[in-house]
Amino acid sequence: MFYLIFLFSLLNYVSVAEPYNNILDVKDFVKSVTDGNEVAIKYLKQNPENFKFFQEQYELKKPSKMPYSEKPLIPKVMHHIWDGDLTPLYAHYLNECKVLHPDWEFKIWGAKDIADLKLEYQNLYDKARNYPGRSDIARYEILYRFGGVYRDIDVKCLRPIDDLNHKYDFFAPIEFPMTDWQGVLNNGIIAARPKHPILKSTLDVISKNSEQYWEEFDQGNAKIDLYQNIVAKVSMLPLTDGFKQQSQSGDKSVALPASYFWGLGQVKYHSFFTGLRYMISKDSSEVISAFNSIKPETLMNHNYSKQEIFVSNFDYATNMHDPQLKRFFRSLSKADQRIIKSFKQAYDSVKPSYVNWNKKNKIPEVLYFLVFDDKEKEKLEENLPNWKVLNADLEIQIWDKKRLGDNFKELDISIPKDLEECFRFFVGLKILEKFGGNYADFRAYPRKPLFELSNKYNFYAGLMPLTKLNSQVLFSQKLIGASPNHPIISKTLATTDLKDLSLLEEINAKLVRQAHTNLYLYDEVSARNIILPAVYFEPLAKLEKDSFWDRAYRFIFRIPRAFSKLTDFVVVE
Repeated sequence: MFYLIFLFSLLNYVSVAEPYNNILDVKDFVKSVTDGNEVAIKYLKQNPENFKFFQEQYELKKPSKMPYSEKPLIPKVMHHIWDGDLTPLYAHYLNECKVLHPDWEFKIWGAKDIADLKLEYQNLYDKARNYPGRSDIARYEILYRFGGVYRDIDVKCLRPIDDLNHKYDFFAPIEFPMTDWQGVLNNGIIAARPKHPILKSTLDVISKNSEQYWEEFDQGNAKIDLYQNIVAKVSMLPLTDGFKQQSQSGDKSVALPASYFWGLGQVKYHSFFTGLRYMISKDSSEVISAFNSIKPETLMNHNYSKQEIFVSNFDYATNMHDPQLKRFFRSLSKADQRIIKSFKQAYDSVKPSYVNWNKKNKIPEVLYFLVFDDKEKEKLEENLPNWKVLNADLEIQIWDKKRLGDNFKELDISIPKDLEECFRFFVGLKILEKFGGNYADFRAYPRKPLFELSNKYNFYAGLMPLTKLNSQVLFSQKLIGASPNHPIISKTLATTDLKDLSLLEEINAKLVRQAHTNLYLYDEVSARNIILPAVYFEPLAKLEKDSFWDRAYRFIFRIPRAFSKLTDFVVVE
């Protein structure tokens, strides 16, 4: 039993990959297919025949063992099937793929384009009972005729895949194990040379079995009950049959483990107890997903959930279920309690899944970093590749003291060391006020793309955790975003005069108060403002020493200590 929810990540994930050109081998095949999840491993063992076949084929033909052909074996054409306008998220994904594959041809096939092809298997296409079924038939035949890479429109490109085209004449991903099927190929990403026999065999299998499968389903004699599953059985699962019939040890076809294409798959695997809890509460927030972080070998991510920033219960995401956090909250002044309650109410109204995508981003697609010396720049460069992988078409600007002085003459001043972080945050706000965009601390490590936040909101920030009695209500300084001249930021900066440096110490608290006052001003500039719960930007925090009763409470109710682990909601850490 599992549930897909879409992202986040295990803190110290041990790499299972080793480098070869731009494509990496995986050392542990089972871990790559299951992400090491015990429930997923049990599912995988239910189909030992396919598992053994795929593993043997991969070990023989892993990337490091395949020669690099100067001429691509698979044409550098990326095919898509879609009718009508692309949604903003899918248009963004397409643009990211183009950025990462600048010399490729991109083709979108609509219903009329497919009709003009006069498919050889037109009868199978016509008999398909829904759009995904027709799309399955069309993608197989398009690749069989022309060759190239087929990509479902909800697949996000993370790294270039060119080297695969120079090493293989066919590749497809092994899907993570499910309750309904295990050890099968997924057809959301398929690549092949023209006239590849695997595709011909796949279409022949569909032609042979589809009528029987539908008849069994219609008569109520099929074991499958869900409509989407019978569609998959009819037209997706035959790709596995075609591969097994045609793939040989000496050829150039390969089935790649799931971690290549589901780095952020966010798959929920339930044990007996977590499954029982979910059936009662309908909330599986506490279950950490498998495939919740991009691995070194990950090339793409098939985004089943159609969301990038996951939503949570506000109290859960601020760890208010923890006995310590409850005490910390009660110790706040009534005014500070009101601020947090207001942020909660706003989050519940405009959480990401409740807000529609916009054709144009509310926040400019720019990410700013501020570094004061070479040591800080070195630290930034450690994390910068991860920011780029997650945000392929985001402009990244690194500001140093010179650039800062060129743009803000008044900021060319000497700052005491103890005020440096306050000054850094102040400067970040100045940049956002003037230009708009996203500002991140140079030490922040990314876990999620920023596109959804930039697209849906004019202002976003994240709460700091309450870590002790009488904590101050503050925002995380790791990440913040805003449109230009946003009133929350402008009004905050207007209260800070650098002639009195002591005012810098209050910059964060002032921002919180302005956000509380102006969060609901839904005019053209400040519409869709959101304050995210603490776990999004500050997933790990050191709390005051807990009591025996705190530990006993957690033991009885089987809950971890607050802010002690990464969850699916983390955007940065």
